[in-house]
Amino acid sequence: MQVYIVYMGALPSFNDYATIESYHFSVVRSVTGESYTPSLIVSNYGRSFDGFAAWLTEEESKKLSVMPDVVSVFPDKMLYLDVIDDGGIHSRLRTRHL
Repeated sequence: MQVYIVYMGALPSFNDYATIESYHFSVVRSVTGESYTPSLIVSNYGRSFDGFAAWLTEEESKKLSVMPDVVSVFPDKMLYLDVIDDGGIHSRLRTRHL
């Protein structure tokens, strides 16, 4: 299992964030089965676009990617940002879920 980002495009017509979270959970559960719990959804994106990040198997991610409401599914990965502060000191920051 790893974290996948599921991008579903523009925001749905319903604007209630709790409804969007419930919708995302039902989408995931439709391919994972009854044993999937809400705690496996890492993030819900429902303010600027529609999508979520969730712990999935590769097989589950492939099933989601062919669903009509899903635009794309891709693995989340660690990103490294190179930063130089005002004093010229270079550091490397790690971040996820950008």
